[in-house]
Amino acid sequence: MRRTLMRDPVFWLCLFLLTVLLILSFGNTILRDGQVDQISNRYAEDGTFLATSPLKPSSDQWLGTDRSGNDLFQLMIEGFKWTVGICILVALSRMFLSLVIAIPLAFRTARVNRYLKLILDGFLVLPLSLVSLLLLFSSLVFMDSTVVPSLFDRVSFELIILILLGLPSLSLYLIAETRQLLSQEFMIVAQTLGGSPWHRFRRHILPHLIPTLTIVFMQQFIQTLMLLIHLSLLGIFFAGTVNLYEGVMPTIFEWSSMFGYYFNQFSATSWLNHMFLVPLIGLALIVFFSNLFMSRLERAFRFRQQLKPIKGSASRVQDEAAATSMVDPFTPVVLKSHHDSD
Repeated sequence: MRRTLMRDPVFWLCLFLLTVLLILSFGNTILRDGQVDQISNRYAEDGTFLATSPLKPSSDQWLGTDRSGNDLFQLMIEGFKWTVGICILVALSRMFLSLVIAIPLAFRTARVNRYLKLILDGFLVLPLSLVSLLLLFSSLVFMDSTVVPSLFDRVSFELIILILLGLPSLSLYLIAETRQLLSQEFMIVAQTLGGSPWHRFRRHILPHLIPTLTIVFMQQFIQTLMLLIHLSLLGIFFAGTVNLYEGVMPTIFEWSSMFGYYFNQFSATSWLNHMFLVPLIGLALIVFFSNLFMSRLERAFRFRQQLKPIKGSASRVQDEAAATSMVDPFTPVVLKSHHDSD
């Protein structure tokens, strides 16, 4: 697998773009304290007034500015770490908590898992966007900008909600995957030989789950991103929405919040008002490269399974089959020497 990924230019392209954008985003936070240039008006060299915000793209402002004069290119760079960081944190937290829930339950009897499935199946048909809207609206929509809680409290609360909403479906999926592995012959042999649940999970189940968990991580990443986009269109921006006289405004300019904020300003009278296309194209590229990255990982895992060497000789396999098919467990088994000639 490692050798396949090392020789895959598409994998390295996705990793390179992610690394460069993260370096630029964190660099802007560290070197400039997260500041974004604001240009309200544009003047010629002789001082003649040319235009006011929102400004068209130019050599100075590559993507133009919004109505407040914020440089859109710098806003995109600054908000990238928030968007990617939120999705990565939520995806990893969901996977970890789902493993903690699913693995012990998978070792329980089928009756327990059947009742659990009946309870959690109801959560699978609920639209996560509407459920999160109901849970977040009263806590993250502020009518007065002077009573906004701290950033840590707002971010922590929304992250907890986003993580908990994905646990039922992911836990059921991991329970099903684990129970399918437990029904395999090698797992039955491991249990017969006295392997503890922790030993069987660590030595047998986890290595088989790693390819699945990698794909699940990318799926949860994209699902979290889509959930943030839906919430922004419904007026719930990440870390809170402030209602001002001019309209709603996000407290953090991450990409999904920028998309919802600029979409509310959409007007067909001028192309200058189509600012929502800038974060929309950025979000579409994130989804595209995430799916591309996931497909290359799937390809590497598939090649690994195809090229995996078959351990053991035919005579050893026959000996193991004879040992497991004995009627009397105390009957001595005479193993053939693997070095004897036919």
